[in-house]
Amino acid sequence: MKKKVITGISVIFLLILLTFTSPAQAADYADHDFSEDHFAVEIDLYPNAAIPDVIYDFETGVEGIDSVPETDLQFFMSYMNKSGIEVAYSALEKMEHWIKFRDLLPDDVGDLIDTLGPLAPSGAAEALDTNLVHVNATAPFQQLVQHFNTPWDTDAFVTNNFMTLVAYSGGTGSDPLLMDSGDNLYMGYTFAIQEVAAALNTAMAPHYEIPPFDYEASFEQTADGYTFGINYTNMFVLWQDITVKLRGPDYLSAAGLQLPETKGIIYGQDIVAASVLDHLAFEYIFKVEEIDLGTTPSIKVNLGTVETRYHIGETNLLVTKDDSAFITAHAADWIDTPFTATPSYTLDVPPALQGQTVGTWTFPSSVTLTLSEMAFFINDDAKVRMSMADAFGLTVVTATNWFDTQVVSNPQFATHLDEPEDPTIDLQKDGNVFFWTSFKNKMNYKLRELDFEPFNINATTDRDVYVTLFDPSGWFAANVAKPYFIVEFSLAWAFTYFMANKVAPEIVHPGAGQHTEVINQLLYLTFTEFPEWYGGEIYHDPSYSAVAAVAAQPETTTDGPSGSDTTGLNIPGFELISVLVALPVFYASYRKRR
Repeated sequence: MKKKVITGISVIFLLILLTFTSPAQAADYADHDFSEDHFAVEIDLYPNAAIPDVIYDFETGVEGIDSVPETDLQFFMSYMNKSGIEVAYSALEKMEHWIKFRDLLPDDVGDLIDTLGPLAPSGAAEALDTNLVHVNATAPFQQLVQHFNTPWDTDAFVTNNFMTLVAYSGGTGSDPLLMDSGDNLYMGYTFAIQEVAAALNTAMAPHYEIPPFDYEASFEQTADGYTFGINYTNMFVLWQDITVKLRGPDYLSAAGLQLPETKGIIYGQDIVAASVLDHLAFEYIFKVEEIDLGTTPSIKVNLGTVETRYHIGETNLLVTKDDSAFITAHAADWIDTPFTATPSYTLDVPPALQGQTVGTWTFPSSVTLTLSEMAFFINDDAKVRMSMADAFGLTVVTATNWFDTQVVSNPQFATHLDEPEDPTIDLQKDGNVFFWTSFKNKMNYKLRELDFEPFNINATTDRDVYVTLFDPSGWFAANVAKPYFIVEFSLAWAFTYFMANKVAPEIVHPGAGQHTEVINQLLYLTFTEFPEWYGGEIYHDPSYSAVAAVAAQPETTTDGPSGSDTTGLNIPGFELISVLVALPVFYASYRKRR
């Protein structure tokens, strides 16, 4: 049954693939045109992603109409074109749909009723399609697309997608602050489902109540650029126990990442805890400026920058399994006194099927889903419980994907993550750097909301961030939450394909001799690690804007990369990892000047 529910949710997500990926017939989309300098809209992709409902237009302030209000795939989408640098940002706001009674039945029962036709019990066929449970949910899917001209004057763009969280504790590795292979690892699935929160609230009453999830997108044109982003509140996280050997050489190599063993998949095996982050907030500041490279003769280029600001909210609720004995043993340590409960949820069977027998299946009047006993740690006790597990670090996993009309074969990665002044990940071909990720001034963070015993953490103290590059192949081959990643990458693929059709058709409709793939041409995962987390708020506010250059000619028009000379973004952080694209000559001179 759990598998059926998850599959049903996945199918709703994958509606995007069935509609959103159809080739565009015109540049117009959601009452806007991609030849504009900018636009930002909240749109509902259901039932027709190619012609979405415009829920809200940030430019005009006009609110639209949701044509199917109880079934939604609502996204925030913003597009900016400044000095020829095209930037598109998409974030899921909410997903609403009905789970039908058919979705909860074993496949053979539903198939049998369909096969029986008139011989089935009266009303049985109609009962299968009864709307049973309404799901109002969200997940922090976000994608940033950057479209530009490469140094070899071909269209290309980079996509950046959030993948998952990983918590780590109790390590026996070489460094207690790092996510080593000896650590206890817990993969986090980040989402919010209002109906799940309601069921938990029933079990927790009157001790605690999870507030409803919410979201707020923002977009503003400034004097020298744009600011945009989204803030999610009350985000649920399921933690799955996994066994993975993670740390390896800091370069992309299959031999550098070994995954000999995993535990379970997303369907529920080894889910050992759940928590609620009170917010996930992301803000991006996009600017373009003209820079003199300091060469003789003088060469000026346009430089694109993005400054990243975000917060990872604190945890005020932690739910674990089989912890009643632990609560008793540490009775003197608790602040708000943890409690245990056995959550359950009852679903009524449609009347037409109650008491009916189909094959070997007799339908009851209702079905009650009962979970095992759970321990609930609220407010500060959630953080105390996490500290008793030898403390936690939090790792953010992001996927960066490069696309180009020219195949890039056998790239070489070079990392400079141990350089305190300018940690970077470089991608080189034949000795030339053709893009890189910079973490300058992003190698520390602040931990807040932990000003009680036993912590008393100074909220102004900088703490080190650790960054590691990984080959993603082992994660998928080893089936670590493979269905979860399939959904994530399906969304990423859909938006990649859509944006390529709009601004870079050469990517998806290449000419003779060019590749036809639009996914995983060059993909890598970046792990950003925040040690000593304990469930407090992570405040990571970089003080700089990253810089990149493309062709060494003057600025031309804002009509798109085909006539542009610049690109570049840097978003190393919770949801997105940056890719900076530059001419090798500028990259070398930039590093040398510093």
